[in-house]
Amino acid sequence: MKNLIFYTCFLFFYFNSIAQQKLQEVNAILHDESYIAVYDRLPENGANEQVRIQLHLSYVEQLLRSVNTMNLNKDQHAKRFYVLDLLHKYWVAGNFPSNRDYPGERKPCFIDADGNICAVGYLVEQTKGRELAEAINTKYKYEFLLDMKEPAIEEWANEFGLTLEECAMIQPTYGPPPPAQTSYADIKTSYGISSGIIGGSNIAINVANFSNRLKYKPALSYIGLVTGTGQLIMGIASVKSTSFQPVINGGETYTSYKAQNNLSYANIAMGTTTIISSALNLAMQKKNKEKRNAYGLYSYPNYTNTVSMGLSITRKI
Repeated sequence: MKNLIFYTCFLFFYFNSIAQQKLQEVNAILHDESYIAVYDRLPENGANEQVRIQLHLSYVEQLLRSVNTMNLNKDQHAKRFYVLDLLHKYWVAGNFPSNRDYPGERKPCFIDADGNICAVGYLVEQTKGRELAEAINTKYKYEFLLDMKEPAIEEWANEFGLTLEECAMIQPTYGPPPPAQTSYADIKTSYGISSGIIGGSNIAINVANFSNRLKYKPALSYIGLVTGTGQLIMGIASVKSTSFQPVINGGETYTSYKAQNNLSYANIAMGTTTIISSALNLAMQKKNKEKRNAYGLYSYPNYTNTVSMGLSITRKI
C-alpha cells in the first residue's frame, strides 16, 4: 500500500513537472532545441527572453534553409528563400511581442498591444500586407498555428513554399514582459560644482544680511540679488521628471533624477532666501539713510525785537 502511494505521488509530480516544462518551451514543435544546442541544457527561470527567441529563430532559419526543396516549383522555391531572408532580418532586429494575458505560461502572440508582431505575422505582413496580419490576430491572437485552421494561412504557406508544420516551427511562444527597472542618475559634475560655488557664496551673503553687517554698504546686497536670482534659475532649470524608456519585449526602464532634483530644490530655496534677505537689507538701508539727515524749522527774536525763522540741518555720522 505504501509503495502504491509512493509511486502515485512520484508519477503525479513527474507528469506535473513535464507539463510545467512544456508551458515554458519556446516552441511547440522544436521545444527548446535551440537553447540546448548552444548551452547544452534547458533554459533556467529568468533566462533572457530576447536571447531565447533570437536563438530559436536563428536555429529554425538554418534548419529550414537545409531542407530539400526539390518538390517545390521555381516560384515557390524563390519565395521560400525570400521569406527566410525576411525571417533573418526580423530576428536580428529583435522587436518581439509580449504575452501580457497569460503570466503563468508562454503563449504565442500574433500582435501585442504595442503593435509588436510575431515572426510568422511579420512574414505575412511583409508579403501580403498588415491588413491580413491584423485580421488573423483578431481571431487567433494567442493560438498555436496548427490550431488556427485558417485557410488564409494555409494558402499563404503553400504560395511561399512552406508547410504548416514549418510555419509552426517558426512560431515562438512569448513570456510576460519583464518587470520595470529603475535606474538612478548621478548629479552631473558641472552642476554639482556650480551649485557648491554659488550656494556657498549665497550662504555668506545671507549671514551678512541677517547680521546687519552691511549697514550703509549696499554693494553686497546687490550682488546677493544677482547670485540669488542665478541660483534660483539654475535650480528651476535643473529639475527633471523621471524618464521612461520602453524596451524590447514590453519591458520598461525608468530613470530617476532624485539626487539632482533634491539639489535643485535646495538651490531654489537658497536662491529665494538670498533674494529676499538682500532686498530687505537694501530696504532697511534706504530707510536708515533717510533718517541720517534731520531738518528743522525754528523761530527766534532778532536784534530789532522781531521774530525771525531759522532752518536747522542735522546729519548723523
